[in-house]
Amino acid sequence: MLRRRPGERPGATPLSVACCLAGKKALITGSATRRNPARRKFWMLLAAAVSSAWCFAVADALQRDFQYIQPLRHVAGSLALYTFCGTLLGAGAWLITRLGERVVARVTARLRARAGVAARAGFYAVVAMAAGAPTAFATFSGEMISRTLVGRVGPLVLLIGMGVAAAIVAYGVHALLQRIERGRLRLVLALAVAALAASALLMFVDLTTYVSLYPMLHTALEVCAGVLQLTAFFLLLSALSRSERLPERLLGAFGATALTFSLAVLLVRPLRTWLDDTLRHVWLEEVYTGRALRRVHTAEAIVANPFAWQGLSMSRVDRLRSRYDIKDASLAPAWRQPLREPRDFADRIREIRGQRRDLNVIVYYVDTLRHDVALDPTIMPNVSRFAERALYFKHAYASGSDTLRSLPGLTGGNYQWQVEHANDLLAVARRSELTSVLLIAQSAHEFLTKLRPSFKFEKTISVPDYAPTKTDVWGYGADGPTAPAIVDKALDFVKEQRGQRSLLWLFNFDQHNWRELDERYVQDAARKYRVPEEGAYNWRYRVVARAIDAEFGRFVQGLEQLDMLDRSIVLFVSDHGEGLGRDGFWVHSVFLWENLVRVPLLMRIPGVTPRLIEAPVSLVDVTPTLVRYMEHEPPTNGYQGEDLLGYLVSDRPKRRLPIVMAAASKNTLVRVGMIDGSGRHKLVLSLEAGVPELYDLRATDPDAQTLADVHPAATLKMLKTLMRSPVFPRSPQDFEPNAP
Repeated sequence: MLRRRPGERPGATPLSVACCLAGKKALITGSATRRNPARRKFWMLLAAAVSSAWCFAVADALQRDFQYIQPLRHVAGSLALYTFCGTLLGAGAWLITRLGERVVARVTARLRARAGVAARAGFYAVVAMAAGAPTAFATFSGEMISRTLVGRVGPLVLLIGMGVAAAIVAYGVHALLQRIERGRLRLVLALAVAALAASALLMFVDLTTYVSLYPMLHTALEVCAGVLQLTAFFLLLSALSRSERLPERLLGAFGATALTFSLAVLLVRPLRTWLDDTLRHVWLEEVYTGRALRRVHTAEAIVANPFAWQGLSMSRVDRLRSRYDIKDASLAPAWRQPLREPRDFADRIREIRGQRRDLNVIVYYVDTLRHDVALDPTIMPNVSRFAERALYFKHAYASGSDTLRSLPGLTGGNYQWQVEHANDLLAVARRSELTSVLLIAQSAHEFLTKLRPSFKFEKTISVPDYAPTKTDVWGYGADGPTAPAIVDKALDFVKEQRGQRSLLWLFNFDQHNWRELDERYVQDAARKYRVPEEGAYNWRYRVVARAIDAEFGRFVQGLEQLDMLDRSIVLFVSDHGEGLGRDGFWVHSVFLWENLVRVPLLMRIPGVTPRLIEAPVSLVDVTPTLVRYMEHEPPTNGYQGEDLLGYLVSDRPKRRLPIVMAAASKNTLVRVGMIDGSGRHKLVLSLEAGVPELYDLRATDPDAQTLADVHPAATLKMLKTLMRSPVFPRSPQDFEPNAP
């Protein structure tokens, strides 16, 4: 039996004293840990947000091609940028949660404790719906869907879905935090890992599906992935803090470092300049880092000039002019001058043309046909044979990488696609009393009638290419082939109108619809024309091109049999190409890659000797050439192109104006570019980035590596010329000309 010492309290054994000391230490440690729960939560949210942001930096690095950039430089800049973004996100999340806690506290104080659950869910539902409202309404703002019941109800349904999802997440996170407090961590850890896996799947879809085509969709996927990651990391940090495996001092040190760095980015301009210079390459291939940098630039521009904000695009133009010290970006006077050749040069062109004024004009137009596919004899043998009997312009460029910017340049002879010109090809045909006839797929006709009403002929024959029951056809979605029917109807017209001059336009749309085209038709065409599965381009795209080529061959043969080939100018042309998977981009527009803007241009003119022309030309040169066969001395006001017959003159003068082009995402101008006079270099300017890119067109892959830093003088010279051309934007309206 242990004896108690004098003055010793009952039960104060050495074991009990040790237990008391341990309990007191635990109490002190616990109180220190929970001394300021708001600060502790702030550090955890900050750390979780930065960790989530770093996930995007890692995903960017895994997706990016480092062949022409320095990996360490990119990773350093990307992590620095995402540390800044993650810190802002964490601080914002903390403010929202603090506000939510106050709302819940007030509700529970006035009502009962159970009402706090509904208050918390409702609060985060309202926050999610407010943040997602622009996306919800933009998603259903399309021309066709906005008129339907789905378009009217869709935004509300999507907003409710966002609110419900946010409420469920808020309730789930709160329940999981309670489990953490009770030390039940297994389910929490499993769900956190599952959330990280789900976010990785969303990021994979975001980076590989419909790349650069649907910005709102990409943003929604990015936000969902970010929310899942933030939630997962916050739960993991909470669990580690509860088990005392993550000391609060370490958490605070991490958060304080990130916060200090972010404040430095905000306050120290040279640090922001370093970020810009380090990451300037991301504008060539945005992935995630480019998106984040664009958002930072947007916020910076708004803060710098909140009352005169004209949008990110115009702020980019101002920044570009300031960076390169370009004083004058107005339209150069030469672009307003009519087409006039020197007298001797004009006489030699006139001699080549001859005196014939009885020729018909036939345009065999193939939407979305790449130049390399069109002139590949294994894919389009009839076009290749036709090239040997025609003027073959090997380096022909469209004025845009989509129809709405390329077609107006072709018919108007002008780069100002949104303007209707008095000397447009169709207007001259009407003045010259040529019967103008358009044969076109129904879906393409509906699209152009709405968005390019000036593309109007005296007679239009529309060939159905989708079932009457389909209602979602608007530029895409037609699955019925029309090339055979268009050729049939064209030959019928030629047979009936042999004694009358005409402008006949065959608008082939099957190549545009190569993905949607009827599967049975594609399979039958592949067997009929023996198209192999192996090949340099997508198999379906090749099959459709081969089928169109067969119809073109049949059409040319029909003209010969009708004795009309030598009485007609026959033009084979496309408006733009197709991405076919380059950098995950399958369709067209957005970029100015060679496979998007370089197009086939073949012109067979009776009496003109066939020839291969290597010099770069533009589709805006077509109309100034053709109208001189329609009228004796046609007016040349408004033409920014040249007479293509001038390229048959051996010592022709330098091209009057440069070849320029534009690219849009949906209806928003995003890139402009130009080809230098020698055809050696192409300059591309991303208007979002404000960074010029210079490409060597003689390289194996011309669009792979920018040489802007290697040739700064040439880049600056071309940039100054481009900025004074008609494709360069000078107002917000130039970016979105059809915007309200």
